[in-house]
Formats: sequence, C-alpha cells, structure tokens
Amino acid sequence: MADVIRGYRPDLDGLRTVAVYLVLLFHAGLGWFAGGFIGVDLFFCLSGFLVSSVLLGELLETGNLQVGRFYARRVRRLLPAAVVVVVATCLAFTLLWSVVLRAPVVGDAISALLYYANWHFLQAAGDYFATGIDKSPFLHFWSLSIEEQFYAFFPLLLLLLFKVVPRHRRRPTLLGVVGVLFAASLTLQLVLAPGSTDRAYYGTDTRLYQLLAGALLTIWLSGRTPGARRGVAGAAAGLGMLGILLVGTGVLDLNPSWRGVGAVVASLLLLGGLAHAEGGRLSRMLSVKPMVYLGRISYGTYLWHWPVIVALRTVLDTRPVVLAVLAFGLSTGLAALSFELLEMPVRRWSRLEPFRWRTAVTGVALSALVAAFVVPAILEQDRKPALSAGGGASASLVADADLGQKLQRPVPKADYGALSKQYGDQRFCDASDISACRAVQGSGPTVLLVGDSQAETLVPVFEKLAREHDFSLDLDVLAGCPWQEQLTNAKQSDGSAADCTKARVGWYDKVLPKLDPDVVVLLGRPRDDPAEWGDLVGRRDGKQLPLEQAVWRSTRETVEKVVKVAPAVIVQRLIMPETFNATDCLAGAKKVSQCLVTAQPKPSATDGFATTLAAQDPRVHTLDLNPIFCPTAPVCLPVRDGKVVFRDDHHYTVDYAMSQREQVWKALQATGALDGS
Repeated sequence: MADVIRGYRPDLDGLRTVAVYLVLLFHAGLGWFAGGFIGVDLFFCLSGFLVSSVLLGELLETGNLQVGRFYARRVRRLLPAAVVVVVATCLAFTLLWSVVLRAPVVGDAISALLYYANWHFLQAAGDYFATGIDKSPFLHFWSLSIEEQFYAFFPLLLLLLFKVVPRHRRRPTLLGVVGVLFAASLTLQLVLAPGSTDRAYYGTDTRLYQLLAGALLTIWLSGRTPGARRGVAGAAAGLGMLGILLVGTGVLDLNPSWRGVGAVVASLLLLGGLAHAEGGRLSRMLSVKPMVYLGRISYGTYLWHWPVIVALRTVLDTRPVVLAVLAFGLSTGLAALSFELLEMPVRRWSRLEPFRWRTAVTGVALSALVAAFVVPAILEQDRKPALSAGGGASASLVADADLGQKLQRPVPKADYGALSKQYGDQRFCDASDISACRAVQGSGPTVLLVGDSQAETLVPVFEKLAREHDFSLDLDVLAGCPWQEQLTNAKQSDGSAADCTKARVGWYDKVLPKLDPDVVVLLGRPRDDPAEWGDLVGRRDGKQLPLEQAVWRSTRETVEKVVKVAPAVIVQRLIMPETFNATDCLAGAKKVSQCLVTAQPKPSATDGFATTLAAQDPRVHTLDLNPIFCPTAPVCLPVRDGKVVFRDDHHYTVDYAMSQREQVWKALQATGALDGS
C-alpha cells in the first residue's frame, strides 16, 4: 500500500475554496446556486480522503498510530476558532436581537461547542415551535459536528484493523470493512430520505457515507501506481469538477438526498483524477495563489459566513446578490484575521506538542466550560438590542384619548424570554386507549377541544375552567395540525406530520364516537390565504383544488362527522400580529405604542365557511373570542392590565389568556352548544 497524497497539495486547498463559496452563495439565496449546499458534501468527501491518507501514511510508516497526537492536532486545528466564533456570535446578537430571540438559541450554541449540533437540530426540526431553526446563527455547526464525530471513531477503527489483520490482507480487509459501512450509510440515506428528509439530512449515520467515500478512494488508490494514465486522470478530474458545478446549481431538479449522491460521485471523480494528475490543467487552476489562500482559510470562512448572513438579514432588506457580496467580504476578512492571529499561532505552538492527550482533553474541557457558563450568561441576559424595535400599527389609528395616553407609557418590565416559552400541553389518543385524551375528569358535561398550537395555548385555560366549573375536558391538540381531517400542513416537520396524521385521519370516525363528548370546540389558525399557504396546505387525498375549495370541503366534511356525535363550536379567527413577533417587539421597544397590533378588518374565508355551516345546521355554532382578547379594536394593545398579550406573531401568552378565562367560559355558554348537556 503506497501513500496517495505525498506532501502538501495546493490544488486541494483550491478545492476547499470551491466548496466553501458554493455554500456561501447558497446561503445568501442566489437562485443560480440553489444546490450550493453540496459544498458540504464535497467537504465531507475531501475530509475523508485527506484524513484517511494521513492516518494510513502513519500506520504504514510506523506500524502504529499515535491517537493522542491525532486528537490533539484536531483540537488545536478546530476548537480555538470555533469557540471564538461562538462567543463572538453570542455577543453580536445581544446587540441585534432581544432576549426573546436569543434565549431559544442557547441550546444551539451549546450543541455547536460540544459537537452534537446535527442531532440537536434534528430534534429541533421535529419541534413545531422551533421551525425557525433555519435562522439560528449556529445552524451551520451541524456539518462540523458530523466531521468531529467521524474523527473520533475512524482512527480507532483503522488502528484496530491494522493490529488484527495480517499485512497481506490489510488492503482488501480495509476496503471490505469501510465498504460495508459506506453501503450501510448510503442505504440508510436513500431509505430514510423519502419519509424523513430532516433525518436523512442531519443524521451522522446517513451522512457518514460521504466521509467514507473519500476514505474508500484513499484505500483504493493506495494500492495503485501514482501518475498512471495522466490523460484519463485529468479527464476524470475535469468531469468531476463539471459535475460539482452542475449539481451545485438549480439546473438539475433533484431532491437533497440524490443531489448529495451526485455530489459524492462527482467528488470521487474529481479527487481521484487530481490524485493521479498532479500538475495537470485543473490542478494548476486550483493551485493559483488566491485560490490556495482562500482554501487555507476556508474553515474560518465557513465558521463566520452563516452568522454574518443572519446578522446582515437582521439589519438589511436587500437583494441576494448584495447579501452575497457583503457576506463574501465580511466572512473572508474575519476568517483571514482568525487564521493569522489565532489558528496558525495555536497550530505552530511547539510547546503544546509533548502534551498530546492533555491538549486534547483541555481543549474539550474549555469548550464545555464555555458552553456551560459563558454562552447562557451572554444570550440570556435581559438587555434591549441596539436596534430599535417596531413593526406594529400606527398609534394614529387610536381615537380614544385615554387609550392614546396608555400607549405612550414605557414598556413594562417582564421576563420576555420566559413569556415566549409559554405553551400548553399537546395530547391526542387513538381508539385503543381513549383515556389518553382525558385532561380533566369532572362530574359535569364533557368538552372536547380539537386544534393546533393556538388551541394548545388555550389548553391551560380550559383545564382551569374544567376544574372551576366541574366539567370533563378531553383534548385532541397538536401544534401545526389543522383540525380539518383532510388538510395537510407542509410547515410541519416529518415527525409532527406523522403525528398529525394519527391525530386526524380516521379519528373522527373511530375515536370521537368513543369519547362521546357533549360539545366539540374546533380551534385553529386559518390556513386559507393563497399568498401565504397556497404551496403549503393541501388535501390528504391528493385532489388538486384551489386552496379555498380545499379548505371549504375539508371543513364541511369534518364538521359533518363531528355533529353526528355532538354540537360543534367553531372558533373564529383570532386577531394576531401576524407580520411581527409582538413579544420580541416589546423586549426591544421603549414605548407600548411601538408594538401596537392592527385588528384584521375582515374575517378569513374559514370564518365564512363556519358561518355558512352554522346557518345550515343548528348543531353548528360559531364563537368569536376577539371582543374578549381585543376589546380595543381596530387596534389591539400588546399589554393589557399589566400582562403581555401576545407570545409571538400568532399566539397569546398563557398568562394573558388565563386572565380572560371567565369571559371565555361565558362566551362558550352563550353559543347554546351546552344547553342540552
């Protein structure tokens, strides 16, 4: 077995440049680079290729592997810059975001420092209330986490195989073992991708095939004569580069999984060709000084580019091309500073060389300490951002002089971070165990609440009312899940969508009759605006209908099933900020008037459908809670009686909703739906 990479190869640094700027252009939103995220796939293949070459070279030369030395070098190479970027990002976003937006990303920063970010973001992708993870300035650490996890186990695997396998069997054994792992990971990727895109995208096991592909290439090439068939190798490298550029654009209509597979095939052609065509045309192009330097600082560029883009989007509303230019300049400049002032001095610090295991352990311990103490202390501090808050309605809409004076009052002190986390319980059941739906057992009538996250916010209210008025409460509540049986919501994650299917499909036929409630309250966020929901909401049966028709049919069909069992009460659209996060606004504002909410001037189409059904069937009732929650229409106060009204852009705070519970109960009784119970 011969070494594949002999000495420093500047063309591979040039290749890093291609990879990192593909990712940057994709994140900046340039349409031509809609597939630019495959720059990460190229990074994975390149990392597997280079690391396995270094490890095999040492094993072949010495017959052993100094694992502590390898880990220490990885720590010195990666951790210092990562820690600085995480801390700097935390500090920067205390100036840009209120605590409402900062507090939820504490876990993101911690996972980035401890290199389990991919699993953390995968879990968050299954949380309806974390659907903004694409805005987290630490999201890009998911790929670095996968690389670090690979670095943790792969050297040990190679060392074990070298120790137990006879010399003449090493290469075929390595090819076999690594090949089996590669095939298993690729199979997982292709099997899981159709049903769980998030799982296939973020999972270490489903991404490992890309790193192992690079390792396999190293092992395969190590037994071949370097420089053989340079013309063929040069053509393969050129074809591979063309493939990378092609799958990195939006020209090919591929899902992320198959785009990744295409990127791996192209990367293998490119790396294999360059390995045997050193000095060829493509190799020389990648080896020009600017390409090499940008490649050498590419790790820092990758670390900085995403926080820079998120920050720029916070302060600017500009075109993707402008964003890309600004992100290129800022992230490259910061990476250059990091490279010269931090990364290279740490890597060249000869005094650390004898302390291999201690260096590795100390680096990890330092990262853990920053995660445990520094990150929460910075991000959770209750300070207003430097940017002035706003985005609400104009105070000129308020005609009442007394109300106008209240709006000029300073924003009250509150734990806005805690308010932004006020949720109720999610609960649903199936026909085999209907007791799972029971939230409160009383001696009076049974109220069933069905709905999405807006219903979830009111679950504590209904639970309190059930105890105070001695009625039973059942729940079929799941965030992001429309109460209409046939409607799907593409904003849900894969896992939440699967739960939604369980909580809706067949539920009204099989479970509802067993629950036998006295009244069913249907509460959900209307999803009937084609501009907002046209590409996100559809029918489960696949019928291609205009959005309003799909909502109308699903609403009518579901209500018809409900009223066979009990009267239905359809809650009309709740007035919400919709266009801005009111709690975030208050956390950064000086006066209440900056966060005023406009009452929607007209009901939604779903409200009209409910009114129509109520006119046609006496068992159907409508319930308008807006006079309770927003008695000051046409504007709604963000603070009433000292309580913050809105948790975000489309939910109330539980505290405020709870303060209005008696009025909610009286309004429910006034519908007459409970008269027969």
